[in-house]
Amino acid sequence: METYTLSLALVDFLPVLFAAIGLSFIARMVTHVNPYQGQIAVLGVFLTVAGGLAKAVWKLVMALTQSQVNLTLLDDALFVLMAPGYTLIAWSVWQTARSVRRQKTFHVWIPPTSFIALTFAGSITLYVANPFSPAWERILLSVMVLATTVTGILLIIFAFRQNLPQAGWLFILNLVGVFVLNGMARMEQTIALQWVEQSINAISWLVFWLAASKMYQYVRHSVGMYAGRTPQAASV
Repeated sequence: METYTLSLALVDFLPVLFAAIGLSFIARMVTHVNPYQGQIAVLGVFLTVAGGLAKAVWKLVMALTQSQVNLTLLDDALFVLMAPGYTLIAWSVWQTARSVRRQKTFHVWIPPTSFIALTFAGSITLYVANPFSPAWERILLSVMVLATTVTGILLIIFAFRQNLPQAGWLFILNLVGVFVLNGMARMEQTIALQWVEQSINAISWLVFWLAASKMYQYVRHSVGMYAGRTPQAASV
């Protein structure tokens, strides 16, 4: 079982805070372009931040109790909440990019919720078949990593298409940080390595916050809303 120091556990709240602020700018951007799609984005941000916060609280409890109290529900919440959360964010960002380019958008709720339902159906089936196997977690982890990557790529493309190179490069830096952390997670977790991971994580989400803020300000002043559309029309 991993060991966490109190200072290391407290620092883990920083990337959660930075991500929450950055993702809130993304949700506001989506809402500005299409209020109905903004509902998807807000829900996605809530689930994603809740998952990250649950993991940070789990680490804090482990540190305070010297790993004697292991609240596995909080640990598992990272995948259970962030997989659907980032799926919703990725969908809303893609729909927003299409709206800005005057391309056809699709139903607000049906595609992402159907995908999430299938994901959980597969995960639950594996858990029922073998509760002691990590296979059910791996499905959620795979979806979370895929949705995170897709969201990052969509934001990068959107930034450069809207002539926001600074935001684009900051989003690239964030995505590189995500890939580096995924690789480091497979290494033996010493305290020193965890400090490096926490530092990279905090910096990558700080730059995400900066990029998302720049993008929101641009969209707010330069891109019109889905004016005059009904919920049904905006969902087609």
